[in-house]
Amino acid sequence: MLPRLRILQVGDVHYPSASTANRSIDDKDAKFPAVLKGSLSSLPLKAVVQRIHMELASGQVDTLVFMGDLTDQGDLVGFQGCANYLMRALELGAGERFAGIPVGFVPGNHDVDRSLAISKGLTGKFEPLAAAMSRAGATRFATTDPIAFDVANGAAQATVHLLNSCWGCGEPEYIPAEFRDAIKAAIDSVLKADPKAAQVYYDRQLDTPAFDADTVASIAAAVADGPATSLPILVAHHNLLPQRTLRLAPYTELVNSGALRGALVECEKPCLYLHGHIHEDPVEVVNVGQNPPLVVISAPEAAAGFNIVEIVFMRSGVPLACEVIPYRYEAGTVKRRQSRSVPLVGARRRSSTRLLGKVFAHLLNEGERYWFDLETYARGLDGDFEHENLVEILELLNADGSVLIDNRDLPHAHWIVRAAV
Repeated sequence: MLPRLRILQVGDVHYPSASTANRSIDDKDAKFPAVLKGSLSSLPLKAVVQRIHMELASGQVDTLVFMGDLTDQGDLVGFQGCANYLMRALELGAGERFAGIPVGFVPGNHDVDRSLAISKGLTGKFEPLAAAMSRAGATRFATTDPIAFDVANGAAQATVHLLNSCWGCGEPEYIPAEFRDAIKAAIDSVLKADPKAAQVYYDRQLDTPAFDADTVASIAAAVADGPATSLPILVAHHNLLPQRTLRLAPYTELVNSGALRGALVECEKPCLYLHGHIHEDPVEVVNVGQNPPLVVISAPEAAAGFNIVEIVFMRSGVPLACEVIPYRYEAGTVKRRQSRSVPLVGARRRSSTRLLGKVFAHLLNEGERYWFDLETYARGLDGDFEHENLVEILELLNADGSVLIDNRDLPHAHWIVRAAV
């Protein structure tokens, strides 16, 4: 087995509203006992959290990251409740069962309290969120400065950078001075009189999602100057790319995403960017020439599921491929869906063995081979054959899209390899 890392990516939780969402049940009997109803069905968020716990218990998760929007409409009580719930239900933090798994959080635009943004300014509005995280036992929550931590599993190494993309969130929109006070008073009056108006305010997103300039500069330098074989993984709430679905609302995208995106694609290293916010789950790849790619991976809302992002490395420690494995809530259970593999090597793709061309030619000729057949063929070509040589060859070809590996999530003996012609 080649070296690999597994990152579990969780999107927007939106607690407490997600804790009262509709169960997967066609309920047409108002007299049905509530206690029995609860025992027969599960809330989507609860089912997803239980499945995340199972993945942590498997011992195959190297780090766990949350994409922000733990709550709704700047609800500090809901934010604290969500942080407590996640840390307790997943047995995270010091002294807990999974204390050895690094856990990271970033803020989302729905976490920012509008009144605090007005009264405490750019940095002060994050202080209550950081305090809530600390009380819950979470030690990695990005606010004023990025937080970086290393994750390693043998030759597989990555550096996770937690970023705050919410500097402008909750900031009062610009209003000309001649009628600023009157309009501000009207907005405050409506929000106070009608609780539903707050949802409209947050949905319109009259704020400015952005990274601060120091974050862009420091992350660009950290990625460019980091170890050649340590994969940079950036985590933030907002998408680095414009979303696919047309959104007609002001300030919907990161206003300075291009500065960070440009620095990442020019650093000549593969890089992952994980985010939430858009409630879709695309995997998007940015390539410039033959440089290694920038892979942008979105998580859906937490109640809809999560992603496992598995990075495969060559034995030398060079990142080889990224596989995004979706787990989605469906009909009361969380199911694994079809994964997507993205090559990370770019122009670096080089084989350390002459076997690669011969194995690929054999697959083109035969069309499909079982692992045992390929192993027998490779041994006949190379008297010094090693099991891991063939694994690395097939992973390289798979990352290039030259072959397809069925049963790739099973031990090698179960692999069926097909030439992707």
